[in-house]
Amino acid sequence: MASQMVCGLIFRLLLPICLAAACLFRYNVLSFVYLIYLLLLPLFPEPTSTTMQGHTGRLLQSLCFTSMSFLLLHIIYQITVNSLLAGNSISSDFNCEYTAAFVIEALRQSSVVCRRSGARLRI
Repeated sequence: MASQMVCGLIFRLLLPICLAAACLFRYNVLSFVYLIYLLLLPLFPEPTSTTMQGHTGRLLQSLCFTSMSFLLLHIIYQITVNSLLAGNSISSDFNCEYTAAFVIEALRQSSVVCRRSGARLRI
């Protein structure tokens, strides 16, 4: 009984708060995906041993996969930008908002080397 209560609190309280924070503090195209997950959460039953084998389990698996994919893409992007800075391949006044590649511009990723403080806080 206690484990069902904990699962319900995590699924109905903690997960929506985390998804809402991801949507509010990181406003970009990737946050739209988290907004879709946030809107889908009320449609699924709370996780139990039977619902985890069904659609609720698949929702949580896809959420974990999506989050890990976004994290991996962000790490790859940061390694690329920092290695280009170390090799002097790009200038030190690099502005990620105007000179990023097309894919990076489409994903609206922010770099650690951005000069605006607002962009640094969103990371």
